[in-house]
Amino acid sequence: MGLPMAQNLIKNGFELHITANRNRIPVDLLAGAGATEHSSVGEVVSHCDVLITILPTDREMESVLLSDEVLSSVKPGMILIEMTSGSPAMMKKVGAVYSAKGAQVLDGPVSGGTIGAEQGTLTVMAGGETRVLEQVLPILEAMAKNIYPVGAIGAGKAIKAINQMLAGIHMVASAEAAALAEKLGVDSSVLKQVIGSSSGASWMFMNKLDSLTNRNFNPGFKLSLMKKDVQIAVNEAADLELPLAQAALEMYKSAERDSGDLDFSAIGKSILS
Repeated sequence: MGLPMAQNLIKNGFELHITANRNRIPVDLLAGAGATEHSSVGEVVSHCDVLITILPTDREMESVLLSDEVLSSVKPGMILIEMTSGSPAMMKKVGAVYSAKGAQVLDGPVSGGTIGAEQGTLTVMAGGETRVLEQVLPILEAMAKNIYPVGAIGAGKAIKAINQMLAGIHMVASAEAAALAEKLGVDSSVLKQVIGSSSGASWMFMNKLDSLTNRNFNPGFKLSLMKKDVQIAVNEAADLELPLAQAALEMYKSAERDSGDLDFSAIGKSILS
């Protein structure tokens, strides 16, 4: 999602500073569109008034954002927009460290998938001070259609965990619906039309039914990342009973062995077989 989000920043006239990690393809595309490439993450940070990060997990949040290289380049007054689907606890940890260095922090995970990233229609769940959100609003509006202030730092990650828990469960339910439709000989296009106007509709069903029916599991949002996100929700629940989330988590864990790098709709492979 980071590539189309960055492309939308360039399209909207923002100066973009980047560096390569393992894959040069997005870096070359962005550099070709006008971004400035640097040799290290520390150099990128030193050139930014606003640092935007969207990383895979808590582990990368900690190893990148709390590294000596990055922290030594953080300037007082700089703003960090942290968009990873991580845990509230890690976000609060990062927020405290950056605030101590005089930086401002916005906890801003996103929803909307790769399509939303490409179209600039993402939803941002913005945790942090209103004045910080107001300062970066034009930046967020270049990438997102819906921007919601949701509370303090950590609240953004909390709501994202709830969203991902629902998305993961809805994906399993949508796969079961597709399997039942096939068994009963129901045409998938008719099913989509009727359910789309009925109480059983969900965003996941309407947007993933075709992929399920066609067994097209080319990666958009990877199954391994959905497993991680549902795990965050279950972990945050602690002793709270979440039977559907727990069941979905076990299914994603099982599917990850063979389908972790596929789209998370691949949870339907075993259901549809």
